[in-house]
Amino acid sequence: MTDLMVEATGVIKDYKISQGLFRGKEILRAVDKVSLSVSRGETLAIVGESGCGKTTLAKIMLGLLEPDGGVVKLCGKPLNEISRLELAKLVQPIFQDPYSSLNPRKTIGSIITLPLKVQGDLSPETWKQRVLTTMDLVGLPSRMLEQFPNQLSGGQRQRVAIARALINRPKIVICDEPTSALDVSVQSQILNLLNELRKELELTYVLISHNLAVVEHMATRVAVMYFGKKVEEAETEQLFKNPKHDYTKTLLDSILVPDPRSARKNN
Repeated sequence: MTDLMVEATGVIKDYKISQGLFRGKEILRAVDKVSLSVSRGETLAIVGESGCGKTTLAKIMLGLLEPDGGVVKLCGKPLNEISRLELAKLVQPIFQDPYSSLNPRKTIGSIITLPLKVQGDLSPETWKQRVLTTMDLVGLPSRMLEQFPNQLSGGQRQRVAIARALINRPKIVICDEPTSALDVSVQSQILNLLNELRKELELTYVLISHNLAVVEHMATRVAVMYFGKKVEEAETEQLFKNPKHDYTKTLLDSILVPDPRSARKNN
């Protein structure tokens, strides 16, 4: 089995943008010939400002969008040769807003159980125990099984979303701004949980983020995107210490320093 869990080569995604009445449509290239790879157990962070194409690239990896060019492989197999069911078992997302990604009409138990039903698990007698085991894994007490999302805090809801993503033990998890909707006091707990789960379950993460503090804490490698292109990629420590591209330097210079009397050193 290959150690390359995600491999993207020359990926292109275009959108047709209306220019107004009688003016036809303009092509906007959201992802422009991006190539990257993620090995087993790694966390690759894709960073850049809003509109740089990082979320579009994540949706392509999830099979939610079809690329207009290039090839994406998961575990060595081209994405277009993977069935929807196989893809759902292989890769799962964790979205940024746990307030909108959970069905408010469903109990926590039924939300976490849903992937087992949808993905055709043939052992329904084991579902409840698997749900309880997964809840314990993400730090949710069993008493929440029959509660509804509106009875939980933001951090607890995100733990439910993580449990739902992991119930069928996927190999790859796409984390799209997993803490941006949470209070600062809760963010570190969720980040530490994700790091622990990566090691314990041997997961591979693709982290989409504009928060460089989160990236520095979680990622093993970082790819920087700018106007749809990948402009730099390096090990996390190397990129933060010695960025090569001017845009990367600008991103790092924009990080707020807790001490207002401290001046960030220019690279």
